[in-house]
Amino acid sequence: MRKEPRMATLYDVAALAGVSPKTVSRVLNESHLVAETTRKRVLDAISKLDYHPNAIAASLKRKFSNTVGFVVPYGSDFVFQDLNMMEQLHGVHDALTQEGYNVVVSAPLNKKDALHEAIRLAKRRNVDGIILYPSSGIDRIIAEFTYKGLPYVTLGMGFKDQRWNFVEVDMAEGAYLATKYLIASGHRYIGLITRPTGFFNYPENDSYYAGYNAALVELGITLRPEFIREGNFTFESGYREFRYLKEKYPEITAFLCASDPMAYGAIQAMKDMQLKWLEDVEIVAGDNLPLTQKIFPFLSSISNPSYEQGRQAGKMIIALLRGQKEMPGIVLKAEFIPRRGRPFPISPSSNL
Repeated sequence: MRKEPRMATLYDVAALAGVSPKTVSRVLNESHLVAETTRKRVLDAISKLDYHPNAIAASLKRKFSNTVGFVVPYGSDFVFQDLNMMEQLHGVHDALTQEGYNVVVSAPLNKKDALHEAIRLAKRRNVDGIILYPSSGIDRIIAEFTYKGLPYVTLGMGFKDQRWNFVEVDMAEGAYLATKYLIASGHRYIGLITRPTGFFNYPENDSYYAGYNAALVELGITLRPEFIREGNFTFESGYREFRYLKEKYPEITAFLCASDPMAYGAIQAMKDMQLKWLEDVEIVAGDNLPLTQKIFPFLSSISNPSYEQGRQAGKMIIALLRGQKEMPGIVLKAEFIPRRGRPFPISPSSNL
């Protein structure tokens, strides 16, 4: 039977570096009490021995886990199907892991459970801080965390006039430019499949609607409230709302969708209704996700900085964990990318 090689220990590192085990611990804990030459000698020994400290034991001793919770209040079925959320998580992960932190994703089934889950994780010290979605009831979590001095960051504003610890994306400029583009392309009747009221705790004005309405007003086109429908970010809702609007209001020749998956659903509905791309209808997507750029490279899109939102949230929670008391909120701006091309190649059966 082959004997497994013995893993290096802290004492092996100390012996090779010619220092005490306590000095090795100080280097691992980034103590300022170690001279730079000694620190380098210890780090060289760690590298040569391929030493990996027991992170769990170390975190228990320090009463820190080096882990951040990412709490989403809509269950795993939603989380792992929502492409925009995955981009946000990607950004969070990259920011945290580059600084030696881990990410724990928790997906309770509803908002009520999300409140208890966030507090449970923090109370048991499973995590050192939490990144939260601004869902209903988040103000209670924030109040609890603030009272207990627990670090948190919200992906969006959690309550009106929030000034600290959030990273928001203002979609208004992107929606405004997208609507102006559609009007300039000859469309006068434009449908909006927007995000659902109350899904998250967004600011009072839906920024998609604000940008859409501002462009209509500026160009003297009357707002038709009946052309606006709420989706829920999914393919199914995009498909459903597109068909509803196009069948009830056939004069609509363009659609602005507040998420890429809803745009996918709208495109499928367009094909099922035997409509032709650009000749009968044009669709603008709401995220400009990497997958969308691959499968629909002809599709104009609002560019939602989802990855950057997550990355900035990760950087912000790290700053809080390292001693910052609070961090000023960040507002990122959406852009618009016009493409207005035809897909290539076009198959004989395609309506595009």
